[in-house]
This record gives sequence, C-alpha cells and structure tokens, in this order.
Amino acid sequence: MTTLLKTPGASQGTTQRAPDQEVGPVHRPDPDGPPVVVRDVRRSYGDREVLHGVDLVVERGSFHGVIGSNGAGKTTLMEIVHGARRPSSGTVELLGRPPLPRDPALLARLGIQPQATAFFSRATVREHLGTMAALFGASQARADELIEIMGLERVRNSRVTKVSGGERQRLAVASAIVHHPEVLFLDEPTAALDPTSRHDLVEQLRKVREEGTTVIYTTHYLEEAERLCDVVSVLDAGHIVTTATPAALIAGCKASSSVLLPGGAQWLDTITGLEGVLDAQVTPDGVVVHVQDVGDGFAVLAAAGVPTAGAQVRGVSLEDAFVQLTGKEIQR
Repeated sequence: MTTLLKTPGASQGTTQRAPDQEVGPVHRPDPDGPPVVVRDVRRSYGDREVLHGVDLVVERGSFHGVIGSNGAGKTTLMEIVHGARRPSSGTVELLGRPPLPRDPALLARLGIQPQATAFFSRATVREHLGTMAALFGASQARADELIEIMGLERVRNSRVTKVSGGERQRLAVASAIVHHPEVLFLDEPTAALDPTSRHDLVEQLRKVREEGTTVIYTTHYLEEAERLCDVVSVLDAGHIVTTATPAALIAGCKASSSVLLPGGAQWLDTITGLEGVLDAQVTPDGVVVHVQDVGDGFAVLAAAGVPTAGAQVRGVSLEDAFVQLTGKEIQR
C-alpha cells in the first residue's frame, strides 16, 4: 500500500508521497546493456510505408553498419533512433530511455553526423571545432587532438568554406566526436566524395573505431562496411533482412571468386572447357574467369598452359553476399 503524507502548510486534502515509496515499476537502464534497442519500428509517409517492423539491437562498443541501397530507409531509421524523427509505431531505447521527447542530458551523450552538416562557415577549421568543443564542455586541447587525428593539420587555419568536400566531411565527424560521445551516428559519411577523399575518410574512421565509442553507421558503399564494421544489418526496402558479421555473410555466400587474366582473350576457348571453371568472359581488361576455388583454378590454368602472369584475383565480397540476400545489385 502506498503511504501518503500530509504536506506541511498545505490546504486540506493535499498529499505528498513518502520519498521511499514508488508507484508501479520503475525502469532502470542497464549500464552494461545494449545502448540501442529498436522494436517493431514502422514509419509511413501518407500511404507509403518506408520502414516495415524493423528490429535492431546494437551492442555496446561495436561498429554497427546498416547497409543498403539508396532509398532502403537507412536515413529514416537513423533519424528515428537518435530522435530527429518520430516512428509511426514501435519503440526505441537509446541508452536506456526513449529518444523523444528531447532530453538535453541524453543528447550530450550522443554524437550525430547527419548527411548535411551545418558549420560555422566564417570560422576557421580550428575555430569551428573549438566552438563545438566548448558547446559540449570539451577542451580546446581535445579539438586540437582531433585536428591531428582526422588529418586536418594542413587546413587548421583555413575557413570552413575554403576546404575540400573530403576535409569538410572529416571535420563533420570530428565535430560529432569532440566530446567523447557514448553513441556516435554516422549517416553516409562518405557519400558524394571522390574515391581519394572516400579512402582518406575511411582511414580516419578506423581511428574513430579505436576510441571504443558505439558507432551506428549507414552506407551503400559495401567495401567500406566490410573494412570497418564488426556487425552489419542488411536493410532492403524497409526490412532488416539479416544481421551478422561481414565475415559470416561472406562465408555463407555461394558466389564465385574471379581471376582477371590481362590480354588472355586468345585463350578463351581453352579456359571455358577446363574443369573447375564456372564461366569465362572477355572484357576490355582481359578475360574474367569465375572459379569456385582460386587455388584450384590457378592450378588448372597452369596445367593447361594458360599464362597467368599479372593475374588479378577478386574474392567473394560483402557486395556479393548482399546480392545473394536481396536478389538485387546495390543501387547508389
């Protein structure tokens, strides 16, 4: 039975609950539990349902990728998890509590890098990152440390409007992690970058991974996810198809490896008839030979006298696994 106390000086009938009494069950977050738990989340825009009953659990300290084509629902799911968008139905727990209504104490524990990041455009890189640090109660020393970690030393005194797209993306990530967040959201951080800038940013993200922050990362560049992620969830047309490590998805894929033989077009008929060769085709770069096992394939080619000098091998990849799981090529 709940004990009720009279409030001193209060009018007749006003009561106060005893401080040691609780009404109903109280949810106490497990500090060691998963920082993100999504249950049966749906999101519709009018008659169009974008997310269809999504379940997702992100383990503490993991680098968790959500991979899928453009339009699969990755950004919508990300925004629902960190509270920028409300689901049509379902529940989200973020660090043990719902992300909505907004709670400044919860937001201070998050780092968010959306697809379009706002900057203090008239500031230099160092001024911008120092301001972000001050807003979150972090130090200028931490901002300077990240300038070095993220490879921004060359442009530290350049205005944000004058640096390249790749440098702005690295600055966006630095802004999101300047306060050592417990959970970091990276939404397509390498989208719209040229290949060199993408490679540079992925290398910097490998360093972020070493800081121990829980990272939720969306991308349609599956070679990046294969290099960075501990776990990936395949999102296709608003459904989570599966969640597993990249290695497990690749191991379960029935796709074949391929060997590119530069200048080997004259050997096509010989190659096609060899045991263990699944198929072969001529491309502008040479003959692409699909084999179930690369070692056996090279042995068979050598026995038939097919020259293999300069051959390039492509093993089964996460993209192959994606195609097998979804029945479609990744759309960028």
